[in-house]
Amino acid sequence: MKENRILIKSGRLLTEKGEQAADLLIEGEKISAIGSSVSVKGKVKEIDAGGRLVFPGIIDPHVHFELEAYNSFSSDDFLSGSRAAAAGGVTTFIDFAIPSEGQDMASRIREKCASAAKKSIVDFSFHSQITSWGPETPGDMKAAVKEGTASFKIFMPATEGWGLDDYGIYRALQTSAGLQSIIMVHAENGAVSDALAGELVKQGKTDISNFPDARPDIVEREAVSRACVLSDEAGAAVYICHLSGGKSASDLRKLRKEGRDILVETTPPYLILNSEKYKGPDACLYACSPPLRSEQDNYQLWRAVIENSVDTIGTDHCPFKREQKLSGGGSFGNTPMGLGGIENTLELMYTEGVVKRGLSPLHIMRLTSFNSAKIFGLYPEKGTLKEGSDADIVIFNPGKVRTIRARKMFSNCDWSPYEGFSAAGCVETTISRGEVVYSKSGIRAEKGRGIFLKRKAFELP
Repeated sequence: MKENRILIKSGRLLTEKGEQAADLLIEGEKISAIGSSVSVKGKVKEIDAGGRLVFPGIIDPHVHFELEAYNSFSSDDFLSGSRAAAAGGVTTFIDFAIPSEGQDMASRIREKCASAAKKSIVDFSFHSQITSWGPETPGDMKAAVKEGTASFKIFMPATEGWGLDDYGIYRALQTSAGLQSIIMVHAENGAVSDALAGELVKQGKTDISNFPDARPDIVEREAVSRACVLSDEAGAAVYICHLSGGKSASDLRKLRKEGRDILVETTPPYLILNSEKYKGPDACLYACSPPLRSEQDNYQLWRAVIENSVDTIGTDHCPFKREQKLSGGGSFGNTPMGLGGIENTLELMYTEGVVKRGLSPLHIMRLTSFNSAKIFGLYPEKGTLKEGSDADIVIFNPGKVRTIRARKMFSNCDWSPYEGFSAAGCVETTISRGEVVYSKSGIRAEKGRGIFLKRKAFELP
């Protein structure tokens, strides 16, 4: 049940100006006061944070709920996915509105909004997707921006089914710059990966253990470089999705130091998991696109995070159940690609980033909330703790150690890539627009309470 007024006392607030020991008052859907000792008259529900960390609600800029793929659907719909999100402190997610053949972007956005609005317990938005380039595409993009989605996903490899050639990418970047929107790129060289995969198939090496050889890091590295050249010549910013390779990260670090407008996203799997998973008994479960890389790649990606060369942490949450994964017969060409994890982002990043590598909680806050709010036109309503902003708040207990178990999670998926992982910290309370949607007692929100967020123009964080 929604509370009209909530006072969070004695929290360690992570604000864009720094960490602050303070109280925070919520009235209605907004943060109304922050101070060392907020005085309140009248009825108010108190939550004693007891020195715990208080984050702005986490924003996951990259999820795939109800994705139709591999003759099936990803295992989380907007209800189960948003429940998992809330349990992980995620109060806003951005999914993808992928037009079907012959469909315009704006109508697809409206269709996806209608589906999410019936089910989601947290707020949501959508990226449009450019599946082909033609004379009508610039107008289609303009209409999508008017619908409130100032971001567009493109695939460089046709391997994924929606590949755009270099001319289309260049024109999309030019058009995007004029619309004050951002192009998000899945950067892999499809020609090279297809040829390498074909060679392996001819040799009978189709087992998932060969997957990294079908799509090695050069496939990503070359495409990232090409995307950056095209964006520079087009005078546009570019957002690199789910960066997986250490060499790509090193290249991007140098380009960013030159002042290029390149935004970088990576995901927990590429920071924490590695290609050894493809040698184990559950190897096919870990098939994802791009593949998991080496421990050295993990190290180089963490270096990029530490040196502020990564802007956002998305999850690319796209889980498939064990049965769906096994349906591919262990072949890398037939196994559904995708991993879950929206419920674990904050605890994983805190454990691996703060506890193990000495990053500040403020650094994690920017990666998981503030930067996405700025880049995707949600700031200042989202991504920050300040008076007048939406009361999207996470109370996180850094002293609570828990073991991640799929059976205890809210996702519909029946396995977790982080099964058995010991997390140093956990989400205790999630508040979305002034309503407690998750607490230690479980999910406390009704389906359909989440709202569609029409996003403003892109800006650098």
